[in-house]
Amino acid sequence: MISNSGSGGKQMKKTTMIFTACSLAFCMLLSLCGCGTKDDGAAGGGDISVEWQLDAVQGMVDLHTEEQRQYLAGEYTAIGEYAKGTKELSRPKSLTLSWAATAEGTNISRYELAYATQEDFSDAIVCSTTQTSYDITNLYVASQYYWRVTAVSDDGKKSVSPTEIFFTEDGAPRNLYVDGITNVRDLGGWATADGGRVKQGMIYRCGRLNKSETKDPVIEITEEGINTMLYELGVRSEIDLRMKEAHDYEAGGITSSPLGKSVNYYNVELEWDNGNYLTDNLDSVKEFFSLAADESNYPFIFHCNIGTDRTGMFAFFINGLLGVSEEDLYRDYLFSNFGKINNFRTLANIENNYLKTVKETEGATLAEKIQNCLEAHGVPHADIEAVKKIMK
Repeated sequence: MISNSGSGGKQMKKTTMIFTACSLAFCMLLSLCGCGTKDDGAAGGGDISVEWQLDAVQGMVDLHTEEQRQYLAGEYTAIGEYAKGTKELSRPKSLTLSWAATAEGTNISRYELAYATQEDFSDAIVCSTTQTSYDITNLYVASQYYWRVTAVSDDGKKSVSPTEIFFTEDGAPRNLYVDGITNVRDLGGWATADGGRVKQGMIYRCGRLNKSETKDPVIEITEEGINTMLYELGVRSEIDLRMKEAHDYEAGGITSSPLGKSVNYYNVELEWDNGNYLTDNLDSVKEFFSLAADESNYPFIFHCNIGTDRTGMFAFFINGLLGVSEEDLYRDYLFSNFGKINNFRTLANIENNYLKTVKETEGATLAEKIQNCLEAHGVPHADIEAVKKIMK
């Protein structure tokens, strides 16, 4: 959720942590590594006297850049007017939080900004800075956030500000900034036919983490990007859809995740050369859904080379099963053109591929067609239902 770029050119030190249910030993380890601190202070209290002023966030927070916003508000087929896959335009818009703190007779050496979706800050992200403003990003869509600041004096004493709130706009996709990777976004956030929303923070689609077509691993995700994946997005598993040896060692020679030993790495190979991504890869499609049906793998990322076509097929299947509209599924596929994918995508890339196979399957709705199609091609009913249950 944290951006590395400060507002107004300010350079700010950053530490982050997402706090879910974790063991005491794990939390102690993260503290020792400098990854983050849990926000335990009581709002409005502390052992030094500080006069606080937190600048209120006006209106609903728009998480998309101007080009992204215009595209999402218009026809999904008009993607070429805003992005062509040649530049890095996939990152979300950041939000600047700012405050003032006056402490007579005490020097404040740093601030700890905490923001969370839970009022008790149990899921807080905590960032450390010496400035009185901070840029945050990777926020959930259609959500209420709580935020507060802790002032820390030279001698380690603290004062916690009152809590402020802000709201993010209802507008998928929840595109993400992970340094060193392009075309990153949450499968969650999209509206569904039953009036619900696909669960956020569970499955992420992205481009590769390491260079493709090399025998020796070349890691492209940066240390900052790894921290975002691990400590903000909470990634537990990586599903790599690239080929191991075919296509000049497309998977780049890796045998474990670039995110580290704590992340499960699964290489689920999908052939892509001038074929049907579904019917040419039946065993791999079944393997993917078997992994996705296992809740212990969540949250997980999945990707191919640039995170567009093979990755796009599974995004289409999962969100389609959950009742995301056909138009939004197309819009999500075409949104990859905001990433640096080096080749402009249109719906023609998938119309005679897996999309044609789905459309020719019986079913009263697109969701039914997708389910019937997958089951007809060997994906177990139980695995499909497990994924739907996890993501609703």
